[in-house]
Amino acid sequence: MKLRHIAPLFALTLSCAAFADAAPSDKELQQFVAASVEVNKINSASLAKREAATTAAAAEKLEDEATASMEKAIEAKGLTADRYAEIYTATQNDPAVKAKVVALAKPHRK
Repeated sequence: MKLRHIAPLFALTLSCAAFADAAPSDKELQQFVAASVEVNKINSASLAKREAATTAAAAEKLEDEATASMEKAIEAKGLTADRYAEIYTATQNDPAVKAKVVALAKPHRK
């Protein structure tokens, strides 16, 4: 799965059934929050470069590079890109998961 589909606005939509049997653990939620911080940094840093690209091919190359960096950042935090996407979807569909993520993210906000 390419992260370009979720990175800018986390627009990926997965079926609720995909994670129903595998609700994220507290450890996974901590990993998700830590990975999200890195993903957001990478996305923000690459956004201006992509917008300044003079050709569509150059913008796509920059997006691919950012996506690869995001995938590495997610994996460095102990998740796969697919699991990251599943947890993101859980935050959108399950108020309890969202509340946990919001609480875990508070120390990362400036």
